[in-house]
This record gives sequence, C-alpha cells and structure tokens, in this order.
Amino acid sequence: MEPSIAINASEIGKSMFANLPPQLVGSLSTLMTILKAVGIVFLIYLIFLIIKSITAIRTNSIIKKISRNVEEINQKLDLIVKKKIPKASKK
Repeated sequence: MEPSIAINASEIGKSMFANLPPQLVGSLSTLMTILKAVGIVFLIYLIFLIIKSITAIRTNSIIKKISRNVEEINQKLDLIVKKKIPKASKK
C-alpha cells in the first residue's frame, strides 16, 4: 500500500507565492490593493442604495397621504360649489 500524503492547501499557496518572481509579486500586491479599494467603494454604494430606498419609501408614503388630503379637499369644494350654484341661478 502507498503511504497517504496529506496535502495542505495553505502550504501549497505559500510555496507558490514564495516561488513567484518579484515583478509578479509586486503586480499581484497592486492588484490586491485595487480589488480592496473596489470592494470598499462597492460597499459604500450598497449602503447608499439602501439609504436611498428607505428615503424613497418614506417620501412615497408622504406623497400618498398628501394625495388623499387633496382628494378630500376637492370633494368638499365640489359640495360647496354645488350648494352655491343653485343660489346664483335663482337671481
């Protein structure tokens, strides 16, 4: 029987990173820095979208409430106008 060899992925990764040429390591570290910055910007954008959607929901509820109030006022004005029109036509 063959002896079982335990392969540790972190050891393989470390050995691969250690054996890379210095130019490639420098470009990889630059790439990692860029990816971190992009990730931070993406998280900030997600937070902005969440806050924007919350404020949009609040704004829409306020607009609906104002719309209902305007409809009530229109109905009341219509009743007032209907009451005054017959009086004006009797003259």
